Amino acid sequence: MHSNLRILYLLATLTAVLGVVWWFQAQQGSLAHIEGTQFAIEDTSTVDKIFIADMDGNAVTLTRPAQGRLWDLNGKYKAREDAVALLLKTFKRASVQGPVAEAARPNVIRLLASRGKKVEVYQGGEQPVKTWYVGTATPSHTGTYMLLETQEGKGQDPYVVHMEGFTGYLSTRFFTNEREWRYTGLFDYPGRTLQRIEVETPEDPQNSYSLEVNARGTLRLEKVNGIALDILDTAGVQTHFLRFKKVHLETYRSRLSEVQEDSLRRANPAFVLTAWGRDGRSSSVQVHWKPRTGLDRDAEGELMTHDGEHLYGVTEQGEVVLLQRFVFDPLIRPLEELLRRRVPPVATEGLPMPTN
Repeated sequence: MHSNLRILYLLATLTAVLGVVWWFQAQQGSLAHIEGTQFAIEDTSTVDKIFIADMDGNAVTLTRPAQGRLWDLNGKYKAREDAVALLLKTFKRASVQGPVAEAARPNVIRLLASRGKKVEVYQGGEQPVKTWYVGTATPSHTGTYMLLETQEGKGQDPYVVHMEGFTGYLSTRFFTNEREWRYTGLFDYPGRTLQRIEVETPEDPQNSYSLEVNARGTLRLEKVNGIALDILDTAGVQTHFLRFKKVHLETYRSRLSEVQEDSLRRANPAFVLTAWGRDGRSSSVQVHWKPRTGLDRDAEGELMTHDGEHLYGVTEQGEVVLLQRFVFDPLIRPLEELLRRRVPPVATEGLPMPTN
């Protein structure tokens, strides 16, 4: 008897859930035919320009380049690849979650007009194919208030918009700070395009060195004076070389004053890192120690001489940036480390001992 009741309760619950799902899908289907609800852009591969502006006068223009994968930012810089990809995915998968509640409608319209962001999407023409007016998140933080404008005109009603497969709000994706949009890559050599790297230590030139790969994939280690050195740990040196393929700074916000930045530009760097591609293109960054700001201690409990998390960098364009030690400490390995022979691990019984 109890078993039959449990089955009955289970069937009733399942029926209720399916009913809610059916109702929700029916609502979405009916909304899809209402003017002002077609937020999604089916073919984002043809989107060639995105303009985002806020009510404080900040704006960014993202333009698809004729060649290369990185979009142009305001005609001056390259834009972050991940942020552009997220925008395109949002344009493609956006859908209306539902209408704005009648009681909330006046307030939502007021906020869209006073604090909303304008997002224009272009597909080859002089006029945007769609313009999103992006407002705040809903109280549940599962949707975003938006209003749509197309080439036929501006919609009258705002809607709650979300992205299929994502729980959360979308407004934070449409930021207008140029510095936050900038591509952070210092070295970018995909595939097998990296040919040469150089680590200079101006205060100790004898520890400067370079690594270069030939057409056969063999690495050559040289001192700064061109003297070739034997590589005893082939795998370790190769790993060191490949770390330079893709290197990013943390942020363009150095947290220094203009006077401090000017002083750093004139100072001698602790290291100068340079990489060359097979096409002859090179990239370089000067690395400076960052003074510790507190009582940071190392693994032995001793006070650290420098900041334990960050370094300063000066780019080829003279910009002072912040670097992560987690990323750069492996890049500034001293020459003496590269000249060491790797100590093989103890072989496990029945397995061959790895060889260098």
